[in-house]
Amino acid sequence: MRILQVGCGSLGSLIAQATLAQGHELTIVRRSHKAVPAGAKALYLDVVAGESLTALHAIEADILLYCLAPVDGQNYQQTYVDGLRHVLAHVSRAHLKHVFFVSSTGVYGEQQGEWIDEDTPAIPADADGQVILEAEQLLDGLGCGHTALRVSGIYGPQRLYLLRLLQTQARWPTKTHWTNRVHEQDVAAAVMHLYELVADGRPLPNHCIITDGVPAAQHEVLQWLAAQQHVPAPETPPLQPQSGKRIQGRFLQQTGFKPQFADYRAGYASILSSLKVTQ
Repeated sequence: MRILQVGCGSLGSLIAQATLAQGHELTIVRRSHKAVPAGAKALYLDVVAGESLTALHAIEADILLYCLAPVDGQNYQQTYVDGLRHVLAHVSRAHLKHVFFVSSTGVYGEQQGEWIDEDTPAIPADADGQVILEAEQLLDGLGCGHTALRVSGIYGPQRLYLLRLLQTQARWPTKTHWTNRVHEQDVAAAVMHLYELVADGRPLPNHCIITDGVPAAQHEVLQWLAAQQHVPAPETPPLQPQSGKRIQGRFLQQTGFKPQFADYRAGYASILSSLKVTQ
């Protein structure tokens, strides 16, 4: 299939590499003049500014993937809403079968440990979540299939927030806070799985959740990481009151997708092992 991918940051690069490995024809749109993965075509355009985007119309893509994140002072409105609107206004729809927008589970506003899945109404609790939901709603006017990919907290070898948090005891959790995560490699694999569903003519929902489906309290994750590294761990805070949400993505599971890293233990064990090799 012919894929048009807008954005090629750390996650976008992984998705691009996986796309090429699957034998798809890939064109990448990015603002920076950095190289794109070998085998992909590059269009260097600033879709947020929305200028000189007529070149997009010449690309007869089967799938459009929009995976930008704010950079260099851009705000959520500019990156997610304005940029996506500009792309949708200029992209050729003659052959377009499906549009994917990399969204966030931040569109769910629950903060008291509630369970969330695709049937939960998206009611953001903050301005950023509201903007992302506004971007999702831009897809509703399309004449082709479209899916907002609501991704939970992404982690990986270059995303070491929790490992750094271990070094900052003043920021250790003082109450039970539920967290949800997915390894970056599994995000790329999930996107490839969805591409194949499109190729097979399978109907897709207007949104789906990408997460490992194993929520964990933040202090539990930190305690496990501390034990692996033989460093002090945070104390176990009281169960109540609790914050955050517990998220499961049912659609991908129902279609047979299985993440490589089933939970944080599997994912961080791989990361810690790779860190030892490079030290």
